[in-house]
Amino acid sequence: MLNISRFYLFSFVSCLLLLNSCSSNKNVVVIPSWVNERPINQAYYIGIATVSKHEYPYNAMDIARENALNSLAREIRVQVNSESILSTLQVNHWVEESFASNITSTVAEDLEGYTLMGSYEDESEVHVYYRLSKAEYARILAERKRVALGIAYGHYLDAERLLKEGSIPLAIERYLIGLDAMSKYLAEENPYVGEDGLEFKLDRALLKGLTEGITKFEIECMYETIEVTLSNNYTKSIKVSVSHEGMYVGGVPLSYNYSRGRVPIRGQATTSGDGLATIVLNNFYPGTKHSILEVELDVQGLVSILQPLSPLKPLVENLNSAPLLVPIELEPPKIRVVGSEKLFGKKVKNKTLIPAIKSELIEHGVDIVDNTFDDALVLRVQADTRIGGEGRGFYTAFLNATLSLKDSEGSLVMQKTLDNVKGVQTERKRAGEEAYRKASKKVLGRFIETFVDALYQ
Repeated sequence: MLNISRFYLFSFVSCLLLLNSCSSNKNVVVIPSWVNERPINQAYYIGIATVSKHEYPYNAMDIARENALNSLAREIRVQVNSESILSTLQVNHWVEESFASNITSTVAEDLEGYTLMGSYEDESEVHVYYRLSKAEYARILAERKRVALGIAYGHYLDAERLLKEGSIPLAIERYLIGLDAMSKYLAEENPYVGEDGLEFKLDRALLKGLTEGITKFEIECMYETIEVTLSNNYTKSIKVSVSHEGMYVGGVPLSYNYSRGRVPIRGQATTSGDGLATIVLNNFYPGTKHSILEVELDVQGLVSILQPLSPLKPLVENLNSAPLLVPIELEPPKIRVVGSEKLFGKKVKNKTLIPAIKSELIEHGVDIVDNTFDDALVLRVQADTRIGGEGRGFYTAFLNATLSLKDSEGSLVMQKTLDNVKGVQTERKRAGEEAYRKASKKVLGRFIETFVDALYQ
C-alpha cells in the first residue's frame, strides 16, 4: 500500500514538472532566421531593414517598412544597371547621358507586386522583410512597356497623318509626345509590330520624324540686304516665309534678333496661314550703320508641351533648321548745314557755332554734305547776340539761336533753339564772342544728341 502511494506521488510530481516545462517553451520567442542572416534566393529580389526604436520611438515600424522597400529597389537597380544596354538611338550622347541615369531614378517609385514576408521587433529594434518575384516583376515591367509603346505608336500614326496633311507643327508635336510617352524605355531596344504586321524600331521612327520635321524647315526673305533709311524713320517692316519641302507652313514659331547699335533686341513671331511672318525693325541707335537680322525656328516654343524637367528637352534643343541671316544697312542721315552768325546784328566772317554743330553731327553718325545733294536735309542755323547790360567795367551779352531742319521739299522736320546763352567780358565785342564760345560748348552735350535721336524715332 505504501509503495502504491509513493508511485502516485512520483507520477504527480513528474506531471507538474512536465507542465511547467511546456509552459516555459511557450514563452520563448523565436527570432526569424532572416534577422541575423540575409536569405539568398535567385528567384527573388530581397529588401530587409532594421530600425532603432530609440532613434524613431513613435514610427519605427513605418520607417523600417520604407527602408526595406528602398533596399528592395536598390537590389533591382543594381541588376537593371548591370544588364541594360543602350540602343543606338543617340544624339550627341543624349540617350547615354539622360536615360542611363533615368533608369536608376525611377525604379523605387514604380515598385509593385512585392510581398511582406515578415516583421520582428524586440525592445530596441524593428526588422522588416520584403521580397519580390523576379518573374513577376519582369512581367509587370513588360506590361508597362507594352502599354507605353502602344500609346507612343498611336501618336506616331497621328504624326504621320498630320505630316501628309501639311500640318507640320502639329506633326512635330505628336512625334515629340510619342517619344515622351515611351521616354522610360529609350535606353532599350524598342521593336514594335505596326498595323501592317511589320516590325520596326518605334523610337527611331519617332525620332526620325521629329528630326526631319524640324531640320527641313526653310526660312527665307525677299531681301538679300535690308536697307533702312531716314525716309521711313529708320523703321522697316519685312516678311519672312517658312516652307517645308516646298510647301509654305503656318503656325510655325520663330525667334529673331538683331543689334540696334548698342544692345541686341530679341523677339518672337509666328507664321500665318500663308507661311509668312512679319518682323518690324526699329529703335536703332543713332550712328548705327550695319547690323544683321537672324531668324530661326523657336525650338522653345516646340518643347512647351513637355514637362519642365522632361529629359526630352535636351534632345529637341540640339535640333534646329538653318537660320536665316540677312545684313541690315542703315543709311546715315545726310544734312547740309547753312546759316549765318551775327554779332549784335552784324554778320561775322569767322563762324564759331556752325562749325561746332557740324563736328558734333558727324560724331553722332550724320553725313555732312554740300549743296550737290538734292535730297539731303537742310539744317539752317540763325544766331545773333544782344547786349544784356553794362556795369563795373563788364559787358553782358546774350546769344539766341534757332536750328530749323527741313526736308528736300522745304517742309519743317524739326526745330530747336538756344536761348539766352550768356557771355561776360570787359569789352562789348568780346562779351558777344564769349557767348558764342559757350553756345558752341553747349551743343557738344545733350543738345545735338537729342536732336539726332529725334531723327531715329
